[in-house]
Amino acid sequence: MISAWASSTFFALKYRECRILWFGTAFSFLAFMMSMIVQAVVAYDITGKNGAVGFVSLGMGIATILVSPFGGVVADRFSKKRMLFVGQTLIGINFAVVGVLIITGHITLLMLAVSTLILGTVFSFIGPARQAWIGELVPSKDLPNAIALQQVGMTATRVFGPFVAAGLIAISIVGTGGTYLFMAGLFIFVVFTLTMLPESKAVPRPNETFFAQMGMGVKHMRERPRLGLLAICFVGVIMGGFSYMVILPGLLANEFGRSSEQMAPLIGISAASGFLVTLGIAGLAGTRWAWPIMLGSAALLGLSIFLVAISPNYASAIGAMFLLGIGASGFQLINNALIMTEADPAFHGRVMSITMLAWGFNSLVAWPFGLFADAFGERQTLMLMAAIVLAFTAATTLLGTMVSSRARPGAEPAHHPVATIAGGE
Repeated sequence: MISAWASSTFFALKYRECRILWFGTAFSFLAFMMSMIVQAVVAYDITGKNGAVGFVSLGMGIATILVSPFGGVVADRFSKKRMLFVGQTLIGINFAVVGVLIITGHITLLMLAVSTLILGTVFSFIGPARQAWIGELVPSKDLPNAIALQQVGMTATRVFGPFVAAGLIAISIVGTGGTYLFMAGLFIFVVFTLTMLPESKAVPRPNETFFAQMGMGVKHMRERPRLGLLAICFVGVIMGGFSYMVILPGLLANEFGRSSEQMAPLIGISAASGFLVTLGIAGLAGTRWAWPIMLGSAALLGLSIFLVAISPNYASAIGAMFLLGIGASGFQLINNALIMTEADPAFHGRVMSITMLAWGFNSLVAWPFGLFADAFGERQTLMLMAAIVLAFTAATTLLGTMVSSRARPGAEPAHHPVATIAGGE
């Protein structure tokens, strides 16, 4: 039984190039997940305000919204390997500079925000490139599993990232500055893995402008109702449901009487449950159960955020975060796999760049959410986030039943939202 589960869950890793990219991506995600913790700690310690944590996230949000559409076009036209090589080198340098500024006592809130602006700009290019490159490394029939395994790797780093970050921060001779330097060092390995991969395909279109290519990507999503619905759902759920980390430091300090550093166990428990659920459902990403799992996970995410909001103490918040991890990871894994399956391979970069806008909006609303929490309270802000997630989930469920029953050419009937929601073939 275990052997059958493993073969159905990890079968895309039988391809050497996919394995190498997966390991490199996992270490990249580990550094990024660590940065979410240490960045929040540094920002909150500088000012003691929720708004400061959200302000720092503005840089990534602005960059993602403005740059990611261009990143998708570039990913579909030029070498994805070179984009990843340059981009991940820049991220490593960025982390190293921030670490030095913290150690020397020169870090400011504005500098921290600028570093996230750089980070968002780079991710706007390498995010679509990485996802589109997977489509080149594995056959189309194995693409849903390959995309799902990327999510499994990311969720695993959400387990270890917070604890590694918290452990390093707690060591006096390391602290937040040394943690940033450690994250920079991880990218040495990430860049090395790229040297082991073949050159990616480049498909230049010199007779078409960047804006024309972006327009074609939007048109492609409009012509495929299921693809557009998946993208809109992703943007809404990510925007409302993944900003809770901005509120956690203040919730700990103002409601539970604990230090901001103790957010690591909360993030860690949600990551652990998320990792377990991604292992369990990775093999279902290309089946008729995909849509129901995605919608159920989104609903669980909204409900669990509400449970965090009404938690009377730290222990009960940990229980709510366990459920939150299941909902968040399950939704993201299945949604990403469905989007890549619904999109034509020639548009993978542009489609993923459009969905990346979700993370831009997520970072952009982090500041207003933080200000709202300062004015009205952390619990009330979390309730608002829960309401947004549940509203988008309900709308997606309703619209899914209204999508045309005509399947796109070459699509599996099982992916149709009406059929899957009903549990039919």
